[in-house]
Amino acid sequence: MTPRLTAALIGGAILLAGAAGLYWKGRLEGAARERPKVEAAFAKAAVASLEVRGERESSVRAEAAVRAGELAARSVTHVTQGALKARDANAPLDPDRIRRLRAHDERLCLSAELAGCAAAGDAAAGAKAVRAAPAARRANHL
Repeated sequence: MTPRLTAALIGGAILLAGAAGLYWKGRLEGAARERPKVEAAFAKAAVASLEVRGERESSVRAEAAVRAGELAARSVTHVTQGALKARDANAPLDPDRIRRLRAHDERLCLSAELAGCAAAGDAAAGAKAVRAAPAARRANHL
């Protein structure tokens, strides 16, 4: 091998090594610039996963509430039909029993803060006797 050929090969190897070094340096710097974007994408994916799981759990709870409401409605219908067909459905109630029922009703309304509970003595007033729900409860149902 001639010295000129050896110098050319060494120069080529140095040039090739420099090009490869610059290439890898650029790749590493590009990866470093992209790292925050990748981390943000992973964070968005995690948030989306949590949102989907929350929506799924919420729909399960909503379905359970609807089923419970339907069951309660069927139960009320059954009990109401039974009460209307009872042999003593049209018989007047004993005044003591009326007082006890009103007291129990008032205690239930006070303990549960139910919307629509009639004020004391307003049972004969019909729709005018219905009280508005407290503001906090109205906000929860809107």
